[in-house]
Amino acid sequence: MANTAKKTAKTSKTATKTNTKVVNIKTTAKERKAKTEKPDLKTLNKVLFTKVIFNTEKLTENAKTGLSYWKAIGDSIIEIRANWIAAGGDIKARGDASFKTYRETSPIGFMSKQDVSDAMLIAKNWSVVCKMDDTESLDAMGVSKCKKAISEAKKPAQQQGPATSNTSKKTETVSAQSIVDNALATAAKHNIKIADVLLTLKNTLEQQQKHKRPQAKK
Repeated sequence: MANTAKKTAKTSKTATKTNTKVVNIKTTAKERKAKTEKPDLKTLNKVLFTKVIFNTEKLTENAKTGLSYWKAIGDSIIEIRANWIAAGGDIKARGDASFKTYRETSPIGFMSKQDVSDAMLIAKNWSVVCKMDDTESLDAMGVSKCKKAISEAKKPAQQQGPATSNTSKKTETVSAQSIVDNALATAAKHNIKIADVLLTLKNTLEQQQKHKRPQAKK
């Protein structure tokens, strides 16, 4: 009986060890590489490069007019840049590691820096472009007109409209005393005597009165 009890105890200990055993899932080198591998930039951007080339050809045929073409180019370049960043590109990088170098050595390297900038500007501000108050079709417009509309839309509201009540209040706060104080400060800065300032003011007022009198008689 004692031997049987010992065997049972050993069996239970073995069972316990089996239940608590940690199972490690093995992965292949290929699977581990896939987890850390960055996106294939060439594959990601291949279709986008084709889109840009197609739309630049359309622009050339239409003497660079057609905002829908510009937007399509801008959207594609924005996506190309996003893929480049996702693949490890640093937007702050300069030289060979910059996006500028990547683009210039890519299939769309023929595009000028200005055209790239214009296309991205139009794409980013397409909502403004669509609100342009013009009877022409968007595809009949050039870039300059579009850029002007975007620039106007970005201006603060106070610069676009008439003077606001806040502007008027600022003007009304200018008092006679502040004008005198400024005049005295300016005189002191340039070593001009106060007596000379007062004399000049007196003569100026007299001259103005002489000019006003003939007009009053008429």
